[in-house]
Amino acid sequence: MADPATITLAVKAAVAAATDPNARKVVGGIIAAILSSLILIVVIIVCLLSGTAEHNNAAVDLCFNGGYISPQLPADYRQHIADMQSSFSELDSAISDISSQIEDGDIDRTRVKSIFYALFFGSENLRMGADDYRAFADCFVRYEERTRTITDIDDDGNEYEYEETYIVAIPLTSLPEIYSNRRLRK
Repeated sequence: MADPATITLAVKAAVAAATDPNARKVVGGIIAAILSSLILIVVIIVCLLSGTAEHNNAAVDLCFNGGYISPQLPADYRQHIADMQSSFSELDSAISDISSQIEDGDIDRTRVKSIFYALFFGSENLRMGADDYRAFADCFVRYEERTRTITDIDDDGNEYEYEETYIVAIPLTSLPEIYSNRRLRK
């Protein structure tokens, strides 16, 4: 613990400095110089982060919505964006195939593409076959076998019924179930 005499001297010096207008100006100038440096550093960091976020948003927009890829971008980055655009086209095709088996609802294409983007953007050699895209899209549905009764007319004009089994795709909304399917299909 500090000596009471030292504390008393420090308090007296602080009171004397607070009552002296020149001392207040000097202390205020020092505080302003320190704070302005800190504020400048914070502003620079925020500007850098803003530029990075805008760059990332532009990359996502190019991948999801297409568009012109500037030749001023580095070649490998342009290739990643082109690969992702091509992959999204393949995913759309796989989702369309699955959608023909859906009776109620639809697959959330944006969710499928978002998860694909998060997993694979920037991956080296993102070369997948149509079966790989289909397997990825299959993670977003659950398949069930169902039975339906069909009424038909034979060549003699007689009506008859028979049962037919078919497969239906049910879109998933639970992310844990989707991720579990993804882990199982790797």
